[in-house]
Amino acid sequence: MVGGPLGALLGVAVGHNFDQGGWKTGTASNTADAPGSVQGIFLQTAFQLMGHVAKADGRVSELEIAAARAIMDHLRLNADQRRIAIECFTAGKQPDFPIDTSLDTLKQAISNQPQLLQQLFEIQLNVAYADGSLHPRTHARLLSITDRMGVSRLQFEALHNLFRGQHYWARQQHQSNNRRAEDDRAWNHRTHGPRPTTAIHSLEQAYAVLGLKHEANPAEIKLAYRRLLKQYHPDKLASRNASPADMKQATEKTREITAAYERIREARGF
Repeated sequence: MVGGPLGALLGVAVGHNFDQGGWKTGTASNTADAPGSVQGIFLQTAFQLMGHVAKADGRVSELEIAAARAIMDHLRLNADQRRIAIECFTAGKQPDFPIDTSLDTLKQAISNQPQLLQQLFEIQLNVAYADGSLHPRTHARLLSITDRMGVSRLQFEALHNLFRGQHYWARQQHQSNNRRAEDDRAWNHRTHGPRPTTAIHSLEQAYAVLGLKHEANPAEIKLAYRRLLKQYHPDKLASRNASPADMKQATEKTREITAAYERIREARGF
C-alpha cells in the first residue's frame, strides 16, 4: 500500500522528476551518470535500502516485496525501470551489500535537497511496517541508516511516530471497511430463496417501504434496511413458533424490504 503522505511525497517530489528522465533506462551501475542523476541516485539507493531493510529480520516476506512493488506501481515504472528497481532491491538484500558506500553517495548527492531525506525514510518505513509491525532488528537497521545519513535520532523518531500513527489509522480504516462489506454480504445472504422478485415499481415506493425520505444518506438507508429485516425476518418468527401464514407473510415482507433496498442502492450507487 502506498498512500497518504507517502503517496503524495512520491508523486510530487520524485514522480515528476522520474517522468522527466531522473532515472534513465539502463543498468543500475550507470544511473548516477545520467542527466538528473540526483533523482537517479535517490531511486537507486531507495530500492537498495528497501531490500536491506526488508532483510533485517532474516527473511524477506511476500508483504515486503508487495510494498516495494506498490511503490514501483505508484511511480509508474516501465518494464526496464522495474527491472532496475528489482535489481537494486535484490542487491540490497545481500549480506555483502556496501551499505555505507551507498549511503555516503546518496548523502553527497542530496546535500542540497534535504527534503529528500524525509521521503527516503518514509519509503523505508513503508517497507519496514509491511508485515504489520516493526521488528527490533529492522528498527536497529533504520537507526543505523539514520546515523550514517547524519540525521538525529530525535528527528527520525518524530517522523517514525507520525508514520506509525498514520499507519495505525490506515489499518483501522481498512479493517472497518472490510467489516462493513462483510456485514452487507451477511445481511444480503440471510434471506431465504433466490434474489427477491417482489415488484418495486418506483423509487418513491422503495423509500416508502423503508420508511425513508429521498434525502436519507447511505448510512441511514442501510440502518433502516437492517432494522426492518431484523424485525420481519422469518428466522426470528420461527424461533417464536409462528404460524405458517405468519411465516409466509414475513417472507413476503422480507423480500419486499430487500427489493426496496436493492432498488435504492442501485439508484444511489453504493
